Amino acid sequence: MREEEAFIAFVVILCGSGLIWAVIRHLSWACRAWFETGLKRDMVARGYSAQEIIAVVKSDRHCGWRSGYSDIPPAKPIRQPAYSP
Repeated sequence: MREEEAFIAFVVILCGSGLIWAVIRHLSWACRAWFETGLKRDMVARGYSAQEIIAVVKSDRHCGWRSGYSDIPPAKPIRQPAYSP
């Protein structure tokens, strides 16, 4: 194999591995967003307040708080039925 062919093969392998890395990275982000959305929907269905949901979503195992969401108002109380059966 000549030098030009070896260089072309090296470039092709390098670009292919970079493309595979980018695809895996974006799939990882999509999976994380999918699970985070499912968690939020489950917490809403169970009656968690907005502040509790934000506290759970903001927390991260590696870096603590992601950013400040202090402008979110506290949750309103859940309306209770007018009568009890």
